[in-house]
Amino acid sequence: MAQPEAPGYYSGYGEPPQPPEQKRQVGLIVAAIVSVVVLIMIAAGVAAAVYVSNRGSSEDRVVADPTSSSPAATDTGETTTDSTAPTSGNGVIGKPVRQGDLLITVTGKPRCGVQSIGSGYSAQENQKGQYCLIDLKFENTGAKAVKPTDFGTKLVDENGGETSVDWGSYRANPDNQLPLFENIYPKKTATGVIAFDLPKDQTPATLLMNPVGDYDDEIKISLK
Repeated sequence: MAQPEAPGYYSGYGEPPQPPEQKRQVGLIVAAIVSVVVLIMIAAGVAAAVYVSNRGSSEDRVVADPTSSSPAATDTGETTTDSTAPTSGNGVIGKPVRQGDLLITVTGKPRCGVQSIGSGYSAQENQKGQYCLIDLKFENTGAKAVKPTDFGTKLVDENGGETSVDWGSYRANPDNQLPLFENIYPKKTATGVIAFDLPKDQTPATLLMNPVGDYDDEIKISLK
């Protein structure tokens, strides 16, 4: 008759006893914890690498930005004005006005109270009371010759009256020549005088011109 084996005793016959269930569960828990720790470490490493990469790219962009240290790029709220730069449409004495390739400048204040223009047999007397003379300079900044016209050139007095340029203006120029309205070649300048016959009690206020523009491209130059 077989005797029962004592607890914990293995006789060597048959299958070995199975490990306790509790030890197996402990092993699984430990393995899971180790896996989680490893995953956390990997994620932290990836995040650190991305941060360093982005930081380096941002620094590169800042260094490459030329406006970050350029004084010219700083907006101080101040503007500068070049008194010799040409304007369009409206102008003043001594400052060029651009129309197409032509720069137009009234070089001085009107000279009024003149009784006649020209000399000798070609002298011409005023009909209304006085001549007002306007000194002009035309400069061709383009690549082709231009021939300005005096058509539409008028002087507006302080009361709004308009007087067209006098047809005998050429007499107010040396040798009776008025090069302002002849061919002006590229990079060349022409100077001359135009005359207006005004009543004695009127004072020039504005010069209207359209030497090389379209019909509605009239420019205005203040004579005050």
